[in-house]
Formats: sequence, C-alpha cells, structure tokens
Amino acid sequence: MGKYVLMEKSDDLAIVTLNRPEKRNALNPALLSQLSTLFRKIEKDQTIRAIVLTGNGSAFCAGADLAYLKEISQYTKKENEKDSRTLAKLFQQIYKMPKLTIAMVNGPALAGGCGLALACDFVFADQDNAQFGFSEVRIGFIPAIVMNFLIRRVPPTTAYHLAISGQILSAAEAREKGIVDDVFLTKELKKNTLSFIDQLLQQNSFQAMMQTKNLFQKLLDLPLKEGLKYSSQLNAQSRQSIDCQKGLAGFLNKTKINWRTI
Repeated sequence: MGKYVLMEKSDDLAIVTLNRPEKRNALNPALLSQLSTLFRKIEKDQTIRAIVLTGNGSAFCAGADLAYLKEISQYTKKENEKDSRTLAKLFQQIYKMPKLTIAMVNGPALAGGCGLALACDFVFADQDNAQFGFSEVRIGFIPAIVMNFLIRRVPPTTAYHLAISGQILSAAEAREKGIVDDVFLTKELKKNTLSFIDQLLQQNSFQAMMQTKNLFQKLLDLPLKEGLKYSSQLNAQSRQSIDCQKGLAGFLNKTKINWRTI
C-alpha cells in the first residue's frame, strides 16, 4: 500500500480505495504501482474472498491525470510500450484475480478509470454521481487496452459505438448498455454492495465460484469444440471436489449450508 491506495479489511472482505481525491483519483505511475502491489498482496491472502474497489471523494477514477498525459506525450516508442504494458498487466491482474471483485463506482469512471471498473466481476454504481465513458478519442487517443474488457462485457457493436463516440453515460444509461450491474442511491451504495457480497458468499461455494470465473474467462478464448472438451473435463473434476460432495449432501439431506463459514 501507499498514500494513493488504501485498504480496509473486514473478515474475508477487502475494501480497496483509490486515494487521490484532489485529482479525482486520476491514474499516474505511482498509483498504478501501488494498486498492483496491493492486489498481489491480496491475491496471496487466503483469508480474503472478496474485494470492493472504490474511490475516495467525488470520483471513482477520472482516467489519467494531466501531468501523466503531458509526461507520456514526451515518451519514446520504447517508453510508451513499457508504460502501456504496465497498465495492461494491472487490468489483467484485476480481471484474473481469484477473488470476487466488485467495482463500487461512487462517481465518474472515465477512460482508464472505466477500464478499472470493467476489469471487475461486478459493477455497482451511484445513481446520481457515477458516470462512465471512453473519452480518449476526444484527445486523439484510443481506448486500446480497456477495449479488451469492454468487448467482454457488452455486445461488440455497443462496445464499438461507445469507444468511437466518446459518449459519457449516466449510471442508468450504463446499466441499460450492460456496463453496470445495478444502480443504487448514494446513501445505499455501500450497504447494498456489502449485502450483495454477503449473500453471494453465504449461498455459494467460493471454490465453485472461482472455478466458474476461470471457466468463463477461458471459454471466451476457445473455439466451441475445444471449449466443450475443456469444460467436460472440468465438469468431471468438479463432481469429485470436497465442496461438491458437501453441497450434494446438504441438498439431499435438505440442510442449508452457509458457505461463508467453511
């Protein structure tokens, strides 16, 4: 952790907060580095099952800050490629995280900030203050890295139109497009986000959810024939898992399992 990224842990939940409120939590090299370091630490912590990513102040993350943009405008090709790989690795790190990840979007999530949200499993938004959009084209830039996550969340044509237009969406509009999973009033955003996590971890096997997450991501990259072969093997393995045996026994005996305590 560092001054730009904070973490609050409660039992099996970690709340990660971007902490540059005076800059609307805009991305810069220090924040990116601190966020990546923290996520590596969380990944190794077997007691953490869920992560909430949010922003301090009025914004979730407003993309890259002006100083950072000015800096990269002077980069050489080699420096730009290195910097781009750093951002791509962070997004992939969040996307592949073997935990439940929820973006709790309290304000604008723009450009790379929107990419951070889309790399998470779920996106919940403040009804009145959250905004979403890929404004890169407005400054002659392209949403190259974040496009990988946008096309995995919404239909290709929708992704293309959002990226090429630079349109800024309200929380309700983003939900309609499929970017946001649910929208809540400001005062209810955190409470409802935590309630959702609590319910999910209680009613579902964490191991099974993480296997499902991995399966979903892998199938996106496989042709149908290979996907069916892989999923058949995984299906067979899953039937012999300890969690499956416990779940089947509970179902057959009509006993309710609180998976969060296991």
